[in-house]
Amino acid sequence: MKSNAFYRILIFGFFLLTYNCSRSTDETTVVLRLDGEDWGIYFNNNADILSNEFNANNLDITTVPSNFRNLNRSYRGAIWIRKSFDITTEQHQKSLALQLGKIYQSDEVFVNGVLIGKNNSAFGKDPDEFAFGRPRIYPIPHDLLLEGENVLIIKIDSSLSTSAGIITGPIRIVTYEEALNGNLYDSLVELIFVGFYLFIALFFFINFFNLRDKKEYLSFSILALIFSAYELSKNEVHFFLINHFVILKFIEYSFLLILPYGFIKFIQDFFELKPFKYQKIYLLTQFFFIAVFVLVHNPVFWYNFIGYWDIHLLVVIAYAIYVTFIKLREQTRGSAIHLLALVYLLYSILKEILIERGYLNSPSSLETSFLVYLILMTLALRFQFLMMKRKLQNRYERLKEADSLREKIFYYMDAMISGPLKSMKDKLISYRESTQKAKDKNLVKEVIEVQSSIDNVMDDIIELSRLEVLKEVPFKEQVNFISFINEVIPEDDITYSIKVNPETEIHNSLDLINSVVVRLVDFPPFKEFNHNDLIITQDLRGNVHFRFLLFHSNPKVSQRLFSDLVENYNTLTPIKVKWAIILEIVRLLGAKIDFKIIKKKYLKIDLGISAIVPVSELQPVKESPSTSQSSVAKTQKEDWKVTLKRIWKFLKETEIKIPNFKKKK
Repeated sequence: MKSNAFYRILIFGFFLLTYNCSRSTDETTVVLRLDGEDWGIYFNNNADILSNEFNANNLDITTVPSNFRNLNRSYRGAIWIRKSFDITTEQHQKSLALQLGKIYQSDEVFVNGVLIGKNNSAFGKDPDEFAFGRPRIYPIPHDLLLEGENVLIIKIDSSLSTSAGIITGPIRIVTYEEALNGNLYDSLVELIFVGFYLFIALFFFINFFNLRDKKEYLSFSILALIFSAYELSKNEVHFFLINHFVILKFIEYSFLLILPYGFIKFIQDFFELKPFKYQKIYLLTQFFFIAVFVLVHNPVFWYNFIGYWDIHLLVVIAYAIYVTFIKLREQTRGSAIHLLALVYLLYSILKEILIERGYLNSPSSLETSFLVYLILMTLALRFQFLMMKRKLQNRYERLKEADSLREKIFYYMDAMISGPLKSMKDKLISYRESTQKAKDKNLVKEVIEVQSSIDNVMDDIIELSRLEVLKEVPFKEQVNFISFINEVIPEDDITYSIKVNPETEIHNSLDLINSVVVRLVDFPPFKEFNHNDLIITQDLRGNVHFRFLLFHSNPKVSQRLFSDLVENYNTLTPIKVKWAIILEIVRLLGAKIDFKIIKKKYLKIDLGISAIVPVSELQPVKESPSTSQSSVAKTQKEDWKVTLKRIWKFLKETEIKIPNFKKKK
């Protein structure tokens, strides 16, 4: 029940995130969208761009959002971007704010030459020392905006090695309330992801304590826990609790540095792999980097280091794909699901690297890809658990069958052997107490005969017990019936004839069919009859029938055997055990056996076994006019292999005659 509840929560959460994580923005709250390809850019430390005399026509044109470091990698200094926008009278009456995406590294924002924000601080009052990677919201004073044309100028300063500029959107002028709600909504969506990571981590952590040998449960829960902590440290909500950029950035990078090792460890536990040679050194190296971050108290240095460090994540993913591909070739369970999850994760990591460097202007899909990875691997782990549970259940069933087999053997031994053993014991006691042992050789022979009969009965008891425990045929095979049956029937013991379609095939346990035919031919009571003939025929449905016809000059013998075959036994005898074996084989084969007395002297035994015959080979029923409306018997559905053979044979034997269109002379 707990597992079912877990799956319901998992599936519900996945669809909830899939369909409801896109927030629809009220277009009436959006005044202007400023992103686009019509921004002017100016690489210069001078602030002359703020002057009214500055000629904006001399500016180069660029796209925002983008990474300006890609435009001039050698330049280190102030980067200015400029854009003009128009405000209508209706828009001018609203309380507006400028909403910017993630900025790297620091910014100063001017509207009509007046500073309205600096480094995540409205109007530049007490700006943050570090605020890179955080979205910006700057309220625009009502009296600062003009009805008509306005000018927006943003100054970017960045000492980051790979990033400079407004890397992500949105870039727009909206109502102040919409700007706050938009950022808050994005943060809450990320928190929902974190909640799912924590839920999955807790679920497998609890399961690990119940199944201590499942190391992959522990490593998977640790992996989910590390990533949830990493995502939580990136979320904007935590600034309401701890407004300290350096501490939060250090926590974020610390979890990021140990995340690849947790990922590798889970893959090794999942596929039961040994750690690679320098794995511990790799882990110690990551902790060494964390120690360096503690000593070098500079987030800019941290960012520049991570910018080069994250390239090796591609190597980690490549290792994971390589290992998974090998396991896929070995047909290891869960390898196909893991490979699918890895492909999407690799795509998202590449995309994230391009976004962080400004080569791609697109929403990040890293959180979604890792959630998909966790969900798919959760399903893979649960599937492995169910398979293990199934194996244990099968093992339990086999043990249960063994117990049942033992009980049946003991029951039949008590019923069949206790009497002969007691008789043999009494004879041995009499032999020991006798003073004329030389004259009691017949007594010794009787003991040996009793022992021999016990040996024969024991074989039948074990076979009967084994068959009674079986619920179905363990293995089926499809062969041509006639070629098979000719090898089965002992020709010296019975006269027989076969009247069966040559194309007929059987799909059943060949060992059991062989056993039941031989046991019927060699059944001891049948040896008493003067004649025992076997005719193998086929009915209109294609099923095969073994029809034994036994004749005895004394009708009482036939009647007595018929009564013995149909009665329910209260006491067991060796003959009854042999007949019980035949009935158990008939049950497992899904066959049918009938008995009938004909003219008092003949005993007819009919064993019917299902068979497969091509539909075209079946003979139609010859009906009288009075029965012409009766339904035709349904043929058994033939196996697809038989159908292909029949079609191929038909194609080979079919002649295609081309008609002669020439006119006769």
